[in-house]
Amino acid sequence: MTKTLDKNSGIWAQKSKFFIYRAVTYFSFLLFPIWIQKTVHLPQAAHVPIMILYMFFMMGQWFLFGKELDHRLKIYFRVNSSMDRILYRFLTGMIFFIIYFNLLSFLPHKWIYNSFWVTWVCLGLFYSWPTRGKIIKESVSSSFSEFRFLDSFEKTLVGLILLMLVFSMPAFPQLTSFSALKLFFDPSEALSSHYWNFLMVNYYPFKSYPELFKIAISMHFYYICLGLFLICFYALLRYFVSRRLSLLGVFALISSWAFSKILDAHYGDSLQTTFALFAVWSILWITKSSTYRAGLFLGLLGYYGTIVNAAYSLILPLNIALLYFVFLRDKTPWFRRQLLKYASFGALLAIVVLLGNSNFLEDFRAFELSTLIQNFKVIFERKAINVLSIFGLIILLLKFSIPRLNLLKEFKIDSFKLFELSTLIVLYGLFALFIDYRLIDSFSLMWPIVLFSLIPLELLFQSISRLRSKRNMIYLVYILICLLDSHFEGRVKIFIKLFE
Repeated sequence: MTKTLDKNSGIWAQKSKFFIYRAVTYFSFLLFPIWIQKTVHLPQAAHVPIMILYMFFMMGQWFLFGKELDHRLKIYFRVNSSMDRILYRFLTGMIFFIIYFNLLSFLPHKWIYNSFWVTWVCLGLFYSWPTRGKIIKESVSSSFSEFRFLDSFEKTLVGLILLMLVFSMPAFPQLTSFSALKLFFDPSEALSSHYWNFLMVNYYPFKSYPELFKIAISMHFYYICLGLFLICFYALLRYFVSRRLSLLGVFALISSWAFSKILDAHYGDSLQTTFALFAVWSILWITKSSTYRAGLFLGLLGYYGTIVNAAYSLILPLNIALLYFVFLRDKTPWFRRQLLKYASFGALLAIVVLLGNSNFLEDFRAFELSTLIQNFKVIFERKAINVLSIFGLIILLLKFSIPRLNLLKEFKIDSFKLFELSTLIVLYGLFALFIDYRLIDSFSLMWPIVLFSLIPLELLFQSISRLRSKRNMIYLVYILICLLDSHFEGRVKIFIKLFE
């Protein structure tokens, strides 16, 4: 009995220590909106880093909410890499906050402001007190087990990716009113009011300060939309290539001059043309997860796609049909029915969005094949490493058609995941041609090219797996090629203009 009491007293001490540390950290970040309001007179250069910290705080809340949701609903799943888990929880938490903030948006101004602060205070107290012992032992770094044992080349590449992300930020718009910002980021008016309501409440402390609100919205479209896009691209690459090449693929994408040119011409493409990657990755993850409760995320992502573009609502039934009849055909009928049951929540939300947009059929924009080819050509020619995508595509076709070919006999790649990827790319391409081109445009044209460009390198690295020094040299050469071909000086000039 005495030992039991001693253990309990030790746990209470650990819980108290954890609570104090978490509460101080949490509420320090929560004060950022108030601190930023006090710096309105300061130059724009002072607002940007503080706003980035505020966004990190928000993303942290999405992650913690997604993690708590898994615990409450007993959702246990398999992952291909730790980034699958992180991305899944980020997106799940964000989508639930979109729903919640839309409910708050119906309240009067004063009640929205009060509800905003009450929500974060309550969540801060809840997250700060460890409701189970496992939380004490977990740390932030434990969620990033993928990056615990990076070698010097990989650490350098992660640093270059972050550096490129910072200096690739486009110029902010000159507009300050909320209605004008809507037209700037969404000139075709494809975004649902649900997403704009979410942004309004998420950055509500800055709504009375037009300059701060403009910076917040602009940085959301860049850092959060494209940050999640890059994480998703890395998670997708891990299904087909090694960790090293996955990092190289992310660097090749962000260092492409097309990355900056797209943002300069169409800032809103960071949201409109990145959904296809999330949809593709979600299918690969759901079939890997081995749980029918993953259907909840499938439905929520369908709702998210619907508010990004009403035409994307058709992606949800397409993905459900592919999972039910093709990708999960080896599962029992009961398993597949349970998947549909969990997906029904998000499907109902998507229907609600469509009922509020009776003219969504008029927003469809079919893609002319000649335009698609021209856009593909422009993106393809702006990065030297993209030439390898032709050879990568040939290698995959040979691997599929002649699996016993001696040259590719030792080449290891998940054939079923490759089948899923190729099926989705073909179907989404047809969707873009006949329904809405924005599903496969800009950023959604970039990531398949980069993915196929890594296949020849993966084949080469597998064939010389025992020659570590040669692999390091080849890896370094491709890092330098991507860096020299990045037009970094042009990005720096654009970045400096932000603070003039």
